[in-house]
Amino acid sequence: MLFSGDFVGAFLGALIGVLAIVGGFIVWDYWIQQRENREKANATPLSVEVVLERQLEEYLVNHFSELFPNWQIFRQSPQDFGDVPNDNRQKRSQSARPPGIRYRTEAGEIDLLCYDSKGNLVVIELKRDRAPDRVVAQIDRYLSWVRANLAQPGQRVWGLIIARRFDSRLFHTLQRRRDIRIWTYQWKLRFDKRPRPSK
Repeated sequence: MLFSGDFVGAFLGALIGVLAIVGGFIVWDYWIQQRENREKANATPLSVEVVLERQLEEYLVNHFSELFPNWQIFRQSPQDFGDVPNDNRQKRSQSARPPGIRYRTEAGEIDLLCYDSKGNLVVIELKRDRAPDRVVAQIDRYLSWVRANLAQPGQRVWGLIIARRFDSRLFHTLQRRRDIRIWTYQWKLRFDKRPRPSK
């Protein structure tokens, strides 16, 4: 006899053990993949609306001086820098994102808080598409909070709604309001059919 019974039993036991380990890895890998697929399916996807509003905000901030000549995004006063030496304040104020972008208040988050060319405080509310008439209540809350907490005596505070379009209800709501204006924007996509490499 070439193989003894003990050898065959040991061989079969080892083979079954190896197959069990390999099978365990396969089952484990399958289970992990299924769990990851369930997590991906349950995750809230980044919606086009959120992306568009963030892009609108980013575009306005990056081109602020071109779009709003002589306006400034709200910044902290020099005393808010604490113990930062004077020579570092200028560097810090230029490199740090101005606090007027997504300015958090007890009344909610203001998309952009800035000063117009006359030094008035302006609350800007961005809408990625259509601005409904209920945006007036939202911007009213912000205006009230800014008047009570940030405005200097005699300083005017007004609101600006920037949207792609608006309905007639909003138009009629704003007709008698002097402290809220609406501006519309357009997205334009242009193709360069003869592109050149960038330098």
